Amino acid sequence: MGAPMMTTNRDDAEKLAEQFFKHDYHDRGMLKWAGYFLSDHTSALKQNQKDEQPEVLLAVQPLVEVSRLLADAWEHHLNVHLQLNQLQESEIVESMTGLVIGFYDNVIGIQITDEKINSIELTEIRNVALVK
Repeated sequence: MGAPMMTTNRDDAEKLAEQFFKHDYHDRGMLKWAGYFLSDHTSALKQNQKDEQPEVLLAVQPLVEVSRLLADAWEHHLNVHLQLNQLQESEIVESMTGLVIGFYDNVIGIQITDEKINSIELTEIRNVALVK
C-alpha cells in the first residue's frame, strides 16, 4: 500500500494556525517596518536636498531704495523678502521673508511667523523684494 493519505479539513487547519500564532510566532512589531521607514526617510531627504538650492545672491541696493521698498511694504501690508549682508555657513546668503510691522530710527521690525519678530538695522539689509 502507498503512503497514508493525510486528510485535513478546515477546522484542523484553523486549529493549527491558531496554535502557531499563539505559541510559535513572535511578532516583531514595528521592527519589521524599520527598513521601509529608513528607505522612505532617505528618499525624502534626498528630494529635499534637490529642492533646496542655494539662494542667488542679489545685487546690493542703495539704502534709499531699501528704505523706499520697506516703507511701501509697510504702507500696503505686503510681505518682503530680505537678503542680509551677513552670510551663513558655507557662504549661503542669510535671508528672511515676512511682514514689515514698524520702524524705529534705523531699525525695522519684520514679523516672520505669528510668534517670531526680528529687528534688523537698515544697514544690514542687502536687498529687498516685495512679495505679492
